[in-house]
Amino acid sequence: MHKIVNLPTSASNLVPFALFIALATAAPLPAAERFEGRFYRGEGDVEYLQLLDIARRVFEPDPEFQHLGMLYTPAWNGLVEGPTWGAWWIQNSYGPTYCALPFWEEPWVTFVQNSQDLWFNQMGDGKRAGERGWVAPDGCLCDAAAPNWIVYKQGDGRVDIHDWGMEFTAAGIVLQAEALLIQRDPKALARYLPKLERSAEFIESRRDPKTNLFLAGPAGNLLAPSYAGWKKPDGTYDKAYLAGLSITYIAALDRLIELEKMAGASEKVVLYMTRRDQARKGLPQLVTDEGYFIKSLDPDGTKHGVHGAKKHGYFEAVCNHDAICFRVADDEQSQKIYRKIASIWELRRNDLIITNAPSLDDMYELPHGLWEYGRWVNGGHWSTCEARALVAYYRLGKHDDARKSMKKILDYYRRFRTDNPLVAFGGDVYQPNEPINCVYDTWGVPAGFLRGLFEYLYLADELVIVPHIPPRIVELQQRFPIRFGTKRVFLATVGSGPVTGVAVNGRPWRSFDANTVTLPFDQTPEVAEVQIVLGQAAAKPLEPPKTDRSLPPVRPVDARALRADLFPIISPNELPLRIGADSNGQNRFVGEIGRVRIYTRTLKPDEIAALARRQPGNLERDPALVADWKFDVSRQDNLKQTVFPNALGDHLPARAMGEFQVVDAPGGKAIRLGGKGYLEIAQDPRLQLARNATLEAWIRPGTLPATGGRIIDKCRAGTANGYMLDIFPGNSLRMIVEWGTPQAATGTGVDQWVHVAGTVADDGTLCLYADGKPIATQKADLPPEIAALDARVGKLRAFYERMVGAELADRYEAAHARLAVLSADVAYQRLKLLAEGKLNRLPEPSQFAADRSYFTAAARLCEGLVKVLDGYEKAADPLEQRVGKIWRGLGP
Repeated sequence: MHKIVNLPTSASNLVPFALFIALATAAPLPAAERFEGRFYRGEGDVEYLQLLDIARRVFEPDPEFQHLGMLYTPAWNGLVEGPTWGAWWIQNSYGPTYCALPFWEEPWVTFVQNSQDLWFNQMGDGKRAGERGWVAPDGCLCDAAAPNWIVYKQGDGRVDIHDWGMEFTAAGIVLQAEALLIQRDPKALARYLPKLERSAEFIESRRDPKTNLFLAGPAGNLLAPSYAGWKKPDGTYDKAYLAGLSITYIAALDRLIELEKMAGASEKVVLYMTRRDQARKGLPQLVTDEGYFIKSLDPDGTKHGVHGAKKHGYFEAVCNHDAICFRVADDEQSQKIYRKIASIWELRRNDLIITNAPSLDDMYELPHGLWEYGRWVNGGHWSTCEARALVAYYRLGKHDDARKSMKKILDYYRRFRTDNPLVAFGGDVYQPNEPINCVYDTWGVPAGFLRGLFEYLYLADELVIVPHIPPRIVELQQRFPIRFGTKRVFLATVGSGPVTGVAVNGRPWRSFDANTVTLPFDQTPEVAEVQIVLGQAAAKPLEPPKTDRSLPPVRPVDARALRADLFPIISPNELPLRIGADSNGQNRFVGEIGRVRIYTRTLKPDEIAALARRQPGNLERDPALVADWKFDVSRQDNLKQTVFPNALGDHLPARAMGEFQVVDAPGGKAIRLGGKGYLEIAQDPRLQLARNATLEAWIRPGTLPATGGRIIDKCRAGTANGYMLDIFPGNSLRMIVEWGTPQAATGTGVDQWVHVAGTVADDGTLCLYADGKPIATQKADLPPEIAALDARVGKLRAFYERMVGAELADRYEAAHARLAVLSADVAYQRLKLLAEGKLNRLPEPSQFAADRSYFTAAARLCEGLVKVLDGYEKAADPLEQRVGKIWRGLGP
């Protein structure tokens, strides 16, 4: 990348030591209001400092805000786009990942690399077939990928005319190259640099040597498919010169040049510098008289994206804010671009930038439905783009724009609505029918809010820091490190204005100028405390940086602290209730089923015994009785199916499905099932049992298959979701609910009538009865989900402590274990804070989903790490073998 556009960074820009001493002894600024946060401390603009602190908090387990661990998946031990988006996209991750890379440490470094490997391990090679059978050219990356699945073109819209992922590939180079520049690992460089070179060659194949611009067809842009290419006179679509491709590719070449320097490949340094310079020479053809970039240029000279023009008269925001963010535009042009953005009120009507304004008139679809203005890729908001816009704002000193952006997105975080894209021009979520939303793009705003503050520029042999501190912040300390290879850099500022002094670990540092601080790698300490003095301020003693890697104390799980509805003994579902079959219509009962009753309370043993003696007394009129099917009366419905009414009224009728017979039975009638039929009762809120219940029936089992037979079933097949009473195996009675599965033999044989019942109590006690006598009791003090999580967290605690003892605390596995423990801990913290009224509650069902998401995240983090560690038993790497031995030493 260019050193810095219009910013001298040479180490020759030295400040005399005497000047530094003079600054250190200058008169202090007037006292300002202080802020002390978890990740930031300082004086001055407290609101801004608090926003910075929250922006960093959402990347770590936090009881108040959705945190990044909620997007972890064990499927590839990495990050996923979201619960409703099960893959990893280049466009969507571009902003969040680019901006977060400097401050991410393990396990996030491993997580994001595993996600990006989905692209690079399956990149086009001219042979591999991806989704839809597409065989991409060598070096082509993708729209999105998952294990054994990759989409080499934009997968939405008229995919038959789409071009390969041109700008996707350029952005993928930027992300991976930036990661390598930060990491500075020779092994990683050797692995990925050849792949990046192949991708660069793929993009070069589209260079027009006459214009030094790059041709891309429909949906070849980054925010595809909002770009249709060149619509020719015959109505077909072909390639045009795409501004975003040039801009993103130049940013990629900037980084490739630095990587080739690190690799010592001088010939390739010259090659890529030449290509970059030629690409820059082509840029003026894509710039308007006002100084901003158009979206594209057709081969016939037609310009798309000249704001105010009669045709294609919109402003394309994405390529323009990216040109500022990645320093493709110099300072003068960047100011012109920003002035244009600021002049178009539509672009940020909700304080978040949209993709274009006004509506596009050159898509291959009309702007209706999904394509309407303000909804998706035509004027919708994407936080991955906002991340890069934020870096652009900071570069130009537009702190109020950055503040507004962070405050707006914080509203979505507070409501657990971190959705993307945002519709209504950034004013509403894309998936409003979900109880909560969680999408990776949204982390782009806090990430950009953080990266722009110091705008880190990673080069082959140094890190250039460009402070952009809001003028009303007169003291700032970043209480977390920035990565620079194996080194960790802690940053602090005092004062306001240009850089006038720098100290590293308390000693004067001479490599700076009025705008930048340069840290040559070979001169930077392993732990560098960098204090930057701004304006006429005086240097101050710094609070020593603390890297706290301890675990939170063990907190015994208090079952009473768990919300009753959060981990119900019987989990609700929307399935119908079936008599004689499971939710898939399988595991059918063979034999006869007599009277069936369901109560919403736990009947006492003497009441169960009374039912078994056919002496129900007041139990037939019990308010908790919600269903009573006797099978002595039936009728035909309008579909000419047999329906057995509920004896309690017209609600909850049982409809016969398949073959059955009504037969005489002791005490009344029964249905005889031969394995080809069952009864079904439609879902009804009255059938949603939760913490107290009784299931009861008379049955005469015939010869059942090995899989047994369902009696009463409202359980999702193969899970404990819901409730179920059945015979399995042999003549054993079994009940399944979320909290347990009691099971015992009934003591009766084939073709014998037996009264069976199962009860559920809100203290976790589950009981089974046969002929009025208890045959099995099971008691759970904790929900099984919590008990399993608690056990795994306990083992991972022990593993972490052993890793620390073995001096392996810096490894990914230890960091992953710590993250899993922290995630479980904040889940309990959240419930405690809610109970104490210290957190704002959400409307239901959002509150339920939000609270559950904490436990789900912790469970997944545990599951993924256990899977990794179990795999080390066959590891070839000596360190992985050592870590695996520590893990196995903890026992099963």
